[in-house]
Amino acid sequence: MTQIAVSFLPMAIPLSAFFSIIYTLNKMSEDSEVVAMRSFGMTKFDLFKPYLIIGAFISMAVFSLNESLIPYSRTQYQNTLIKLTSKGVLIDIKPEQFFTEIPGVTLFAEHVEESGETLKNVFIKFARSRDGSEQIIMAKKGVIIKHTDDEWDVPTLRMRLIDGNIFKTTVSGKKEKVVFEKYEFPIIEGGGSIGLVTKTSMKTNSELSREIQEIEGTLKTNISEKEKDDLEGDLAKLQKEYWERFNMPVQCIVFIFLGFCLGIKQARGKGRNTSAIGLGLIILYYTLYFTGVSLSKKGVIPASAAALVPSFIVLIISVYYYRKLDWAS
Repeated sequence: MTQIAVSFLPMAIPLSAFFSIIYTLNKMSEDSEVVAMRSFGMTKFDLFKPYLIIGAFISMAVFSLNESLIPYSRTQYQNTLIKLTSKGVLIDIKPEQFFTEIPGVTLFAEHVEESGETLKNVFIKFARSRDGSEQIIMAKKGVIIKHTDDEWDVPTLRMRLIDGNIFKTTVSGKKEKVVFEKYEFPIIEGGGSIGLVTKTSMKTNSELSREIQEIEGTLKTNISEKEKDDLEGDLAKLQKEYWERFNMPVQCIVFIFLGFCLGIKQARGKGRNTSAIGLGLIILYYTLYFTGVSLSKKGVIPASAAALVPSFIVLIISVYYYRKLDWAS
């Protein structure tokens, strides 16, 4: 769980920094420490400088996490889940019993050897969701194999079937038969997603940038409408992930600035409920953000605008509160 917990840090850090600064400055204001600093001739910006420096370091740390560590941790998390899943698959396959734990697939084997890795006289029935056809595979032998290109790739779990037949029935009732010597049946495909982990979130920034450029180049060529729609969907996901990572460091600075502006009370026992105002602005930020993400998926606005505009709006609000600070009192 440590691997997936790391991926929540970029979201948790700006919020924790925001509320911690509000609490700290509220406390300093109540203890008249801010008043003392004013009496020494410190300006608002002088007081903000330490927070700005800390915010810059936090932003660089968040950007570094998003660059490589978080994609790597998400990949390792998915790999671990798949390994556990594949191990469970191997254990649960029993001889002369129907196995239905794989979604949409019914599997039967007369003999099971080597803890479920080798099966003999295999029967598999499944339906393809794309075209609605039904397929039945019968083979003399099946061997479950796991394949991984390198530590960054999601492993693939397949069953290698030997000496068998494939009987296919289409929706229209047409029947086909294919005889094969070897055939690999996918159980778990690499590159899929489990839970909170998505394929795009496991890529580094350079990989995202490269794939975005490749898809944009392909879209300029003569391709079918279906291919174009699929590529545009993939492009929207990649651009969302890419710009989201660049926005998070900006978000850290903006939230720290907002926390500073709301945290200073004007006088002892007087002032607004800054925590409530701050919470309201955070809700506003995420409302704008998720609305923008929804619109960017539909192609209404670019992904860069969906990611950066909410931060820009909160920055403007922060400047408003910064100017309202009564530093002369």
